Amino acid sequence: MTFNIYWGYSMKIDMSREAVTNRLKTVDQLRKVCLSLASSSAGKSIRKKIPADETVQRTSQALGQPHH
Repeated sequence: MTFNIYWGYSMKIDMSREAVTNRLKTVDQLRKVCLSLASSSAGKSIRKKIPADETVQRTSQALGQPHH
């Protein structure tokens, strides 16, 4: 499958079952790493300092914590 990106450039993307599965696994791993970092002491400090921030609220929600 080919997608036109911009100014005439294109990019072929492997849409085979195996390639899509591998990308989904990678995304899952990255999500777990991000949530782990968000649970760290630095992440907790940020959530405490700026709880009204939209990104902080989404992160808290992803961690299963209510936002204030």
